[in-house]
Amino acid sequence: MELPIQIDVISVARAANAAHFEYMSTVCQRVEAAQLENDLWQTAERDFITAYKAEDKAFKQYRASELTEPIRQADEERDRIYASLRDAIKAFAKFPVESTAENAAPLLRVIKNYKITTRENYMKESGLIDNMLQDLMQYRAQLTALGLRDVVSQLRQKNDEVRQLIADRNDERMEQIAGVLKAARRASDEAYAVLVLYTNAFAALNPTVTDAQNLVRQMQEDLEYFRQHALTTQSRTGSDTPETGGGAPENV
Repeated sequence: MELPIQIDVISVARAANAAHFEYMSTVCQRVEAAQLENDLWQTAERDFITAYKAEDKAFKQYRASELTEPIRQADEERDRIYASLRDAIKAFAKFPVESTAENAAPLLRVIKNYKITTRENYMKESGLIDNMLQDLMQYRAQLTALGLRDVVSQLRQKNDEVRQLIADRNDERMEQIAGVLKAARRASDEAYAVLVLYTNAFAALNPTVTDAQNLVRQMQEDLEYFRQHALTTQSRTGSDTPETGGGAPENV
């Protein structure tokens, strides 16, 4: 007797937050499309969807913050100040007055050494600008002669503002959001395990129900992809990149 196709029962809790949420979204789409005619399965489906929606809400809160927009605005202002400083130094370095060009030469070397792009990650750009400003301040006389001290001061203040806003947002996430997401993920995992149990049972007992067989096959294929990509990546790296939403719940 040929054994029926079954969805593997594995722990999805090891996945990073973004991968976990994406997988649960796929499962939700699958079961909503199936609608198997069985009271126990439909109860498991409703419980799973309820848990998934709670995770969806928590994940969105985790990814967003009231400080996100202020950070973006402060970063744009910082970029404008940096671009003004960079362009002024480049222009002074080409100035036809020899003393002006000589004052600008060491400043231009510092600018070129750092090769800062405004497309950098917020934190990386913050660190680069901080180090660049320290190097520039070794040439205070040249900055004063070119009238750039105020611009350097403005850039430092705005860079410090961005760094502080990021720190505040990270604290907020850790204290107010991470615990909610962890609990929501645990509830999703529990509801998912029950859903898999009833889906496997229904498919095994009803081999002629095409929708059930298709659902098991689709969910198993989704799980294989998830296992190969999300779980393998998580086991090597241990966490998401900073802007994708953090590590597995036990590390949040």
